[in-house]
Amino acid sequence: MKNLRALIILLTFLTTFLLPSPASAQNSAEAFMSATFGLSSKRTQLRMERSGAEASDFIRDGRLSMKGLFEGRPALFIFGFHPKKGLNYKAVYLTSTGNSQKDYEFYENLRLAYTLRFGTVKERPLPNMRVEGKLMYRSVWTPNKYTTIALSYDPKATNRFPGESPGARPIHLIYSYSKWDKK
Repeated sequence: MKNLRALIILLTFLTTFLLPSPASAQNSAEAFMSATFGLSSKRTQLRMERSGAEASDFIRDGRLSMKGLFEGRPALFIFGFHPKKGLNYKAVYLTSTGNSQKDYEFYENLRLAYTLRFGTVKERPLPNMRVEGKLMYRSVWTPNKYTTIALSYDPKATNRFPGESPGARPIHLIYSYSKWDKK
């Protein structure tokens, strides 16, 4: 019964958020999710541009910033590259819809989908760096020895339409790969 419920929730999430909508503009979510660690900066940029994203800051100091849509939401994509090995960090920062309930529901659906996919999750509140005394939600998965996936939600950033700052966006999804880090 528990597995059936989990399957129903996963299918609902997939049909609601991941299947393309004919009325929506191009979506860079699939390109972002399928960018594998080790991919070169040029191939990463090309993959994202083909999905409709635009480079906002070309490769500089091993980093690429792009703007696009993630499941119909304006997003800032940031990619980090190891000097010799390629992509080792990717993050997406989602802009608020202006409705805190919708932002939280989207975060919860992402959290549930990742938990169903990767199992055990470490959840803990995180101090909000922008508003003293307030907390952010944070969930972390480690699908293997070197990969970490972190999903964060800042309730104080909803209802805001930020400039370029990733921290002013309510939902952060970050993948990092540590195999090539110096020990």
